[in-house]
Amino acid sequence: MQLVFRVNYCSVPGQSLWLKLAAFFTASGACIEQVLPLRWLNARQWEVAVELHGNGPLRLSYHYQLRQDGNGLQLDEWLAPRLIELDPAARDGVNLLDTWRSAGTPDYALETKPFAVLLPQRGPFYPPAPTPAATMEFVLRMAALPPGQVPCLLGSVRELGDWDEQLALPLEEIAANLWRVAIRLPAAGHIEYKYGLCEVASGRLLSLEEGPNRCLASQARGPRQWTRVSDEGYARKPKEMFRGCGVAVPVFSLRSERGLGVGEFADLSALADWAAATGLRMIQILPVNDTTAADDWTDSYPYSAISGFALHPLYLRIDDLPYPMPPDFAAQLAAARLQLNALPAVDYEAVMRVKRHLTRQVYQKHQAALLADARIDQFLKLNREWLIPYAVFCLLRERHHSADFSRWGEWSTYDRERVEALANKSAATWPEVFYHIWLQCELDRQLTAAVCHLHANGIVLKGDLPIGIDRHSVEAWSLPHLFKMTTQAGAPPDAFAAKGQNWGFPTYDWEAMHRDHYAWWRARFAQLGRYFDAYRIDHILGFFRIWQIPLDQVEGVMGWFEPALPVTLDELQARGIAWDFCRFCRPYIREHSLAGRFGTEVDWVKDQYLEPCGYDYWRLKQAVATQRQIVECFREATAPAAPQRVRYAWIRDALMDCASEVLLFEVPGSGGRLFHPRCQMRSTRSYQELDDDVKWRLDELYDDYFHRRQEDFWQACGYQKLPVLRLATSMLLCGEDLGMVPACVPGVLAELGLLSLEIQRMPKTRHTGFSHPADAPYLSVVSPSTHDMPTLREWWRDDGQLTGQFAWSMLGVDFPSLNLSGDTAASILALHLHSPAMWALLPLQDLLAMDESIRHPEPAAERINVPANMPHYWRYRMFLGLEQLAAARPFNARLHTMVTAAGR
Repeated sequence: MQLVFRVNYCSVPGQSLWLKLAAFFTASGACIEQVLPLRWLNARQWEVAVELHGNGPLRLSYHYQLRQDGNGLQLDEWLAPRLIELDPAARDGVNLLDTWRSAGTPDYALETKPFAVLLPQRGPFYPPAPTPAATMEFVLRMAALPPGQVPCLLGSVRELGDWDEQLALPLEEIAANLWRVAIRLPAAGHIEYKYGLCEVASGRLLSLEEGPNRCLASQARGPRQWTRVSDEGYARKPKEMFRGCGVAVPVFSLRSERGLGVGEFADLSALADWAAATGLRMIQILPVNDTTAADDWTDSYPYSAISGFALHPLYLRIDDLPYPMPPDFAAQLAAARLQLNALPAVDYEAVMRVKRHLTRQVYQKHQAALLADARIDQFLKLNREWLIPYAVFCLLRERHHSADFSRWGEWSTYDRERVEALANKSAATWPEVFYHIWLQCELDRQLTAAVCHLHANGIVLKGDLPIGIDRHSVEAWSLPHLFKMTTQAGAPPDAFAAKGQNWGFPTYDWEAMHRDHYAWWRARFAQLGRYFDAYRIDHILGFFRIWQIPLDQVEGVMGWFEPALPVTLDELQARGIAWDFCRFCRPYIREHSLAGRFGTEVDWVKDQYLEPCGYDYWRLKQAVATQRQIVECFREATAPAAPQRVRYAWIRDALMDCASEVLLFEVPGSGGRLFHPRCQMRSTRSYQELDDDVKWRLDELYDDYFHRRQEDFWQACGYQKLPVLRLATSMLLCGEDLGMVPACVPGVLAELGLLSLEIQRMPKTRHTGFSHPADAPYLSVVSPSTHDMPTLREWWRDDGQLTGQFAWSMLGVDFPSLNLSGDTAASILALHLHSPAMWALLPLQDLLAMDESIRHPEPAAERINVPANMPHYWRYRMFLGLEQLAAARPFNARLHTMVTAAGR
């Protein structure tokens, strides 16, 4: 029997398609496996013919694979393999006319976890009845149909209705979102057709899909020929598909009368009640993993988790614990609540101190019963792989008064057997280890209860996945082979942080992770899927390349992308650049620049920190040769005998500026033959004092390095990791793709069905001041701001010229007031609500900006994070409580009207 495989795929030069086929003859047990190249037919079709010989029924399993020259890319289509059963005795030939399955087809996004809550579910489904007379089968994948409607088929021949709307053929749903109809078509001839929607009750055609007709080329369709057409992507306008709206707010920012100076998981239920009443359908929060490392306010940074699995005890509602409380407990709790709830912002240290004290009391009173609690024991069994290392880590952290495990002596290196011994039920340490297990069990119970309440109200929860883990974390201790502990992750310089960002996280050893098929990531996603319906992947660009900073440097500007294709010494010389290692790779410090940097302190700085090299050149002394050494030198120079001026922060910063006066970074271990250009090298004095010819040659090199040579390489890096994560979960994945975005990223995200993030003030098109929400793709999230940016009100006030340009270009308003009015804020939010994007997620502060009677009187107080300020105190709290928000009837009515009018 001959099988013809034809697939629709719009390829570009350098790409090829391959068929991976397994054929199993059930009678003889013969199995044939083949990997075959397809033949290019035209700009959107590839084909291969296969002859199979065997006896009895035939079971086929196959899928298509995209390969790309140059970067070794091999990408399997989504949801592989395809399965089909055939009877060779009844057929001489089979034509399988497929469309490449892309996870970026909206229907696959609409099959993710949120839509089991948000959309009506259909079923049960049954195998289709046999249709022996049929010569052709049409199969369509289509999700999120309006209630009471089904897809139908209409075409250019009599059997397909001859374009008569009264004769459209309804399709039958044979599996979730998979629709089918089998018919007998003419033996040959060109056929055009379209899918449409028809009403179940009347059979009336309601609409046809957008775009040109679909086509079937002329081919043999005899009684012993069978053709299956597998179609993807019913062409709908974005506004005909699901579009939702939600609110973004950190859990710690929620304020309620039952809270304890901070938002708690239980507060999500009240927030969900308000969201449901105003037409919102999603709540987005920041990371909620445990960050307890320094045991001070710096632990407020939610992206620096000590565990990728454990929840933060900060979010536990103590009076919801299901145990009788100790004597005087209620009075202690009430006193603490009165004091902490009166504060305008979160006092992280005070809240943690109170919660730790109170939970210890509860645990001590009920310890015997808790140690025997079957519910906690079951929780431990389900989560033992991460929970035991975490609980023992907490024990050792408290015993050594530090999360820096390098200071733990004999425990500095993880030993699984010794850790298990500490967590043995007969060990003296077991009750203390169990305390942390108990806390995690209660946090899980409270968050799960909140999520159930959300779902019951038609609200879904979107979490946030940090790109990194804390350097002093459980994973860095117990799984060090997965991380590069001698490096730091961060971000290159941008408009929000002129010297870049250094997050301090170790970078990932992706090669080690690849060897076990990213098991740690898959386990992490499985854990997050217990609570969340959707997820924001923080700094998704890190899955293509990460900004890596050596451990001996401090500022983000001292880093480079990893992995990246470096510049070679031969390349530099071939470009006509006269090579001088010291001139290009060592800090460029000249006599004439020192007075400008250090002012009246210049002579003292020379004496203490610099040494002459001759010809008016200077270099940093060995003790301050790196930025880390400079910081440590100034931190230690606090003895009474030390000159007071040593402590001047500006001298320290000026010395770090001197250390960053380089043009190229040598690749460690390359012997001076491989280099990375310094980001924003044109801003250095070293560059500015070069000859114009050398500047021009370096500019060409710089532009090639950052904007051309890496693209295919980074595309392959993204495709190596992200499909594994996409397959690991049913959650809807959303990428935070802001900043210096490689050109390959949008295509990869689109192919994998990961929603992009579109921020009006951060356009992705060069030389564009602002992006318009109306131009956002359907598979995206639009938002007026993020937690790393000023709120709309603060931004509006900070730069009148810029906001004037925005008001005119986006709203048609000339000379706006420097104070953002409620109506203007509403107009900005309306642009986002009317966007074609799947989701419009609006920060709570920007929503409240619409009502001048309930919003915070000081816009700057609503800022959550300042990226350039590291470490930053994350402590924003709502100006009004959730109880007052629910009672703000005019505001809530206005928001509900806006959401409804936008069709969300």
